This record gives sequence, structure tokens and C-alpha cells, in this order.
Amino acid sequence: MAEAGGAAPALDRPCRAMFALLIALFANAVAMASPFPFAPFLVLHYGLTDDRAEIGYYGGFILSAFMLGRAMSSYHLGLLSDKHGRVLVIEIGLLSCIIFQLLFGLAPTFGAALAARLLMGLFNGIIGVAKAMLPELVTAAQQPRAMSAISGMWGLGNVAGPALGGLLYGAPLFAGVDAPALLPTSLGAGLALAALG
Repeated sequence: MAEAGGAAPALDRPCRAMFALLIALFANAVAMASPFPFAPFLVLHYGLTDDRAEIGYYGGFILSAFMLGRAMSSYHLGLLSDKHGRVLVIEIGLLSCIIFQLLFGLAPTFGAALAARLLMGLFNGIIGVAKAMLPELVTAAQQPRAMSAISGMWGLGNVAGPALGGLLYGAPLFAGVDAPALLPTSLGAGLALAALG
């Protein structure tokens, strides 16, 4: 619908905030899920084992480290969001996606990769805060649709993340840099940076 001057109306503030929140959720889900297809290859890259049965064991640590970090900090990040605002916690979560995804992509050892994933989860309370922020952005009548959008964007990120991780793992980003996960993690960090802006 056009305004009197013929220009399209600007998005209202709650709509812009909801859109920004959905982009943050997408970037967060991509960051969390992109290592799913390549975690076993990272185990081989780090030379931890040649035993096929142990590859999944070590790969599981890489994948679960993020969620362990989230479990350790979710309560405290919720308190922080109640005291200092939801946007602050979302910004911290996006910064963690940028910094620790890049560190994960550049990690020279298995321990460094685990630490990066754990720290990314430890500072990341986006999904919990997004659900708490929802009633502040939309009316009660709009909440079911908005919650569906949150769940849908999280799901979309959980599909896009592994797809991008699987497609881009091993592709060189810089010549001479032995970091096979750097391209997918850089793309994920770029998405988080865009969501932060």
C-alpha cells in the first residue's frame, strides 16, 4: 500500500525488529549446524584416529561442544537479557558466532576446535532470548504466527548450515592455509556479521 506521496510505507519498528531477529536466528542455526557433515573429516584432518569406529566418537565431541556451552550459560544469559536488554544478548551471541566460527575454521588442533565450539555456545543465547523477546515485538494475536516464523527460520538455518558445510568443506579460501573448514565457517561468520549490521 502506497503512502500519500506514492512511496511504499517504511516497515514499522516491530516488523523491522522481527525481521532482524529472524536473520539472527538463521545465522545462529547455520553456525551451529554447518559442521555436521564435515566433523568426521576434521577428525581425520587432525590425525586423531584412523579407526572408522572412533571417527564418529570424536566427531560427536565437535558437534556437541556448542550445545554444551549453551546448556552451561543459557540461564545466565537469560538473566543478563532481563537486566540489560534482549538486544545486548543477541548481539553477544552474533559476535560469538563471528569470532568463534572463524577460530573454529582456523583451529590447528582438535582441542582448539573443541574450545572454539564450546565458547561459541557459551556466549550464545540467541534462541532462548528470541522466544522471550517475541511478546515484546508482536501482539498476542500475532504471536502464533511469529513463533512459527522463529521455528521456521531456525529449521531453515539447520538445513542450510549442513548443506553449506558439506559443499564448502575442503575448498581453499587462501592458498597455503591448511584449514579445510575455513570457507564454510567464514561464510557462517559473514552471515552473523550481516545479521549484526
